[in-house]
Amino acid sequence: MSKLTEESIEFAKKHIESYYDSDFFPKGFEYEAIWHCWDEVKKYLLGSNIGKLRTKHPLTMASKKPSGSYRIVHQLEPLDTIIYTALAYLIVEKIELVRADEKVACSYRFAIDDGGFFEKNSGFKTFTDMIENHSEEYDYILVTDITDFYNQIYLHRLNNAIERADPTLKNIANDIEGFISSINDKASQGVPVGPAASIIMSEAVLVDIDEYISNFGVEHTRYVDDIRIFSDSKEELEKILEKLTLYLHENHRLTLASDKTYIEETKKYVEGVLHNQYEMEKVEIFDTLEIFNPYSGEIEYEEVIVEEKPDLEGHLEHIADQLLKRDTVDLGLARALIRKAKANRIEFVADIIFSNFEFFSPVINDVILYFKALSHRKWIKDNRDNFVSILSSPAMMQSLVRYWVEWFFSGDETLLKNPKIKKFIGQSEFVENKAYAALTSKNVAWVRDNKNRVFYVGEKGKRAILRATKILPKDERDNWLRNIEKNTPEELDRWLIKWAMDTA
Repeated sequence: MSKLTEESIEFAKKHIESYYDSDFFPKGFEYEAIWHCWDEVKKYLLGSNIGKLRTKHPLTMASKKPSGSYRIVHQLEPLDTIIYTALAYLIVEKIELVRADEKVACSYRFAIDDGGFFEKNSGFKTFTDMIENHSEEYDYILVTDITDFYNQIYLHRLNNAIERADPTLKNIANDIEGFISSINDKASQGVPVGPAASIIMSEAVLVDIDEYISNFGVEHTRYVDDIRIFSDSKEELEKILEKLTLYLHENHRLTLASDKTYIEETKKYVEGVLHNQYEMEKVEIFDTLEIFNPYSGEIEYEEVIVEEKPDLEGHLEHIADQLLKRDTVDLGLARALIRKAKANRIEFVADIIFSNFEFFSPVINDVILYFKALSHRKWIKDNRDNFVSILSSPAMMQSLVRYWVEWFFSGDETLLKNPKIKKFIGQSEFVENKAYAALTSKNVAWVRDNKNRVFYVGEKGKRAILRATKILPKDERDNWLRNIEKNTPEELDRWLIKWAMDTA
């Protein structure tokens, strides 16, 4: 067993402050309490071997894909997020040194900088450029990707990959395997989907797969688990596909996605995929608006300073028109549209989302953060009916969509005065959102009514009730919190209580 270092823990703090704890959930309020008590938190994290630090089961939901299927996504407990991020920091530079050339392993090159793990550009353009270049040299392309990659990663192979990068990392490799297995309820497969640290873990595993493909003496390029292999011989690619399928199963317990695996003439592939009108227009849109954002397991986009088009609103209208022509939402284009509108406080995009709420539900995190950026009192009042209307959207049957919408409503005092929205929050299964709503609306009666349930509503619900006691009279609040402090076995509860009493 090993211990975290102060440097790794401080990096984790900076990373979470600068970016997020999960790409799929609102950032936990608990970090305010953790930063408030940071010296005590650090002492706790540095005081035990990694394997002795307690872990908790993460918040786990199903996120709907545009295709209609779902994938599992996670938000780790706050202390677990700090530990996981610190563990990734301890291995990231060694993993980068053993990765294939950036023209092969295009995705997410690692470079530690000011709380970030990655270079500014995720490498997707390099990936498409390499496909184009190889397609001019070879007659055939093998297209494939790995089924449900993050959730299927075999943890012992991750351990092996870290040790292989540097044998001195063996203890850390063991601790990483043990840590992830612990949050997985001892399951030996799967890294959490959502934390940026999982990108480092996934790329560590892919080092071996890149090497295996290279041993065939063929050109290939890869973006995360999307793999493209080139040859002048269709028969050669068929044989490689057969052997790769077997190798992935026997050595990594991974499978290739049958519906996304095929061999095609490179000319047809380039014309049909890279050079079709829609894809080419997307590239032009991205050139004018955004760059790829390294902080996601999906292809995402991050605002950069560019020379604005004279008619930015007209440009965004055109993007919206292109989006809505398709049967399913294009994740990258939708996020580019919403993030540009958010950065410039452009309100008409919200009208498009309200009218097509279910269509945009696969990017609900961006939708809600955009709404939050627009949330001045007049805009909220003007759109109150629109917010009520989305309550009846079929998308609200999705737990993750409902979670985000509840979180947004719970933080707005004006919306909580609407009887339909108030009833919607009251019917929530998520105690943390009901507690947040009580805090926002200063609903002392709700807090008093739920105090005695504090140990029966799960960890997140418990902490949310502790936070909501800020609105109670000081003597009532402090006496009750001190009693909880004496009876809770959780360090995070005690730090949250201290923060609540210090900042109420």
